[in-house]
Amino acid sequence: MPTAEEFDEFYVSTRRGLVLQTFALTGDLGASRLAVRDAYVAARHHWDKIGHLEDPESWVRPRAWTAAQRRHTVRPWHRERHISPEQAATLDALHDLPDAQRRALVLTHLTDLAAPAAARELGVPLTTLEQDREAATVAVAAALDHPPGDLPALLDGLGSAADTVKLPRPAVVRRQGLRRRRNHAVIGSVAATVIVVAAGAFVAVDTPDATSANSADLVRPQMLLTKAQIGGLSAKPWLPVRRSDGKPDDNTMGSGINTPCQEARFADEAGLMTWVRKYVTSGKSPTRLVQTVEVSNSPGAASRAYETILGWYAGCTAVRTRILDAFRVDGVGDTAQIVRLRITGSPNRSFSVGIARSGALTTSTVLETPTPTSADVRGVAETLATSVRNLCSSPVAGRCVSTVKPVPAALPLSGEEPGTLASPDLPAIPNVTFTWLGTDPQDARVNLAATTCDKANFVGAGAGQALMRSYLFPEAKLPKQFGITETVGKFSSPKVAAAFADRIIARMRACPDVELGSTVSQGFVLRGKLNGTTVALWRLQNEVAQGRPAANYWTGVTRVGSYVAQVTFTPTREFDVNRDTFKALMVRARDRLHELKR
Repeated sequence: MPTAEEFDEFYVSTRRGLVLQTFALTGDLGASRLAVRDAYVAARHHWDKIGHLEDPESWVRPRAWTAAQRRHTVRPWHRERHISPEQAATLDALHDLPDAQRRALVLTHLTDLAAPAAARELGVPLTTLEQDREAATVAVAAALDHPPGDLPALLDGLGSAADTVKLPRPAVVRRQGLRRRRNHAVIGSVAATVIVVAAGAFVAVDTPDATSANSADLVRPQMLLTKAQIGGLSAKPWLPVRRSDGKPDDNTMGSGINTPCQEARFADEAGLMTWVRKYVTSGKSPTRLVQTVEVSNSPGAASRAYETILGWYAGCTAVRTRILDAFRVDGVGDTAQIVRLRITGSPNRSFSVGIARSGALTTSTVLETPTPTSADVRGVAETLATSVRNLCSSPVAGRCVSTVKPVPAALPLSGEEPGTLASPDLPAIPNVTFTWLGTDPQDARVNLAATTCDKANFVGAGAGQALMRSYLFPEAKLPKQFGITETVGKFSSPKVAAAFADRIIARMRACPDVELGSTVSQGFVLRGKLNGTTVALWRLQNEVAQGRPAANYWTGVTRVGSYVAQVTFTPTREFDVNRDTFKALMVRARDRLHELKR
């Protein structure tokens, strides 16, 4: 049997290389450190089996890579400050690669795997691996203005930055892994006890490990949603996807990504099992439903899986995706929510995502409809409730279902800077098929969201805390002036904040009389009497110089209590939005300010 000493030796000898690989993939040392640590903790948990593998690193590496990329997506503009210009250039060149090419490059240059083994690990044919590696090599070498033969040295050059990552001592990783194993055993013993009692058996001969033998009994395929149970979601008949017998699969084949916002194969990498069942309606423009059930080692682990799934959709970075609203679903499991999103395109698509946890079980139902209008929230809630009700007979389930009631709720946290706009809040721009990315927050001593009319100075007006973010399409070839800037500040009291917002409103109204050449139109001001909120917006046009096109802006201000946000959008003639779209953005900016009061 593999020993603790063998695990320690494996951990110490491989951890540096794994940090380097994940850093090359993400450019994010913090995400790399946490992902590598968690992957080795999971490996210690399963060391009795993993230690027998010819290459244990092949089990640890995919988990670390996936976790690092998932953590990094919540802050895509993060950049390490203490790296050399050469390292920064290498990371930028890697970042510009498609994910498949970047993985192929890292796996073939920063590991000792032979090409056939690398292809198996990536789940692609050998020819595909070679094509991806060659294309990546040429692209990175060209970006860095080096011959392709220099690429191994350039990648190795990231090692000095990776060496700054401090990982736990082997003894600490061992303790964390053993703690997870004990939690795992508790769930397994509960399942084994229930099964033995149900069978009326008191003696077992040659009984295998309880958890591995009985984990499939924790959730059986018959517990997943049936065609009859989802019939009310569409007038068209439902058909199972891929499997003619309608049975679910364990999500280990293919990419494991079943919805546009999903970031990883599993929400709980150390979970006991997973079931996925997919349905689609017949005919053109089909409606689709994906149900996923994950079984975790404990209710605590399931709670973390629940938050992970919620984070995928709350911070969705799929192109042209906007989060619409959210609901708390009372009476379903231990906790349940619904998030509705829209992807603008041809055709427009809507997604209604139900997520629930019951004990050590997490289930989600993702309904995709080929319409801009979301599915009725009541029907989505009832389907989610049915999925939990089906699971209630599991020995590791928690609360079941009582009176189902969807209640409008605040948007879940996006994973970006609290109180500021996030990628899924921003509008789809005609003819732009890229994802909005927000910069890391900066000190707002100079307010770049201010216009020539309002000249708003958050810090000068008494905002003790003021930060600023910009939102861009860095991959699109758009004019440099295009983009959105938001400044958020906290004032000493709601009264001071209201006075600051009112001053901006007054200056915008008076601007045409004060600033010659400025035109202010399409104004809108809404004050909420009950919660002390303000939303205001305008279209501003500045005549820059005779004979030159006028500069156009959308600008607005919103207040919630002591917090104020100013948002300015600089469009171009081809890439612009209408008043209703910018109004929706300002309302969303107001809603995000509520996060600072939670």
